Amino acid sequence: MKKLTAIVIGAGGRGMGYTKIMHDMEDKFELVGIAEPVPERVEFELSHFPNVPKENIYDTWEKILDRPKFADFALIATQDQMHIGPALKAIELGYDILLEKPIAPT
Repeated sequence: MKKLTAIVIGAGGRGMGYTKIMHDMEDKFELVGIAEPVPERVEFELSHFPNVPKENIYDTWEKILDRPKFADFALIATQDQMHIGPALKAIELGYDILLEKPIAPT
């Protein structure tokens, strides 16, 4: 069975929770991109997913979604008030999404 590839947008507590599940099921998932402004969080993700290509690591959601789709789905776990932008852009690019709730705080 083919692994599902994912990008994570927001690697804070919630994002790390989801990627931990993906790591625990590494026969089913592969993380191929990261968008996270905090370098320590990026390093944490890379300690579990060392094969993420350096060219697929970004400090903003805008940068990772400014390129053509390169994964099966996008895991969006930014702060609540930031969900709508990356969600709409990822959908526009053709990603399936796993969107941490809520879609917007209002």
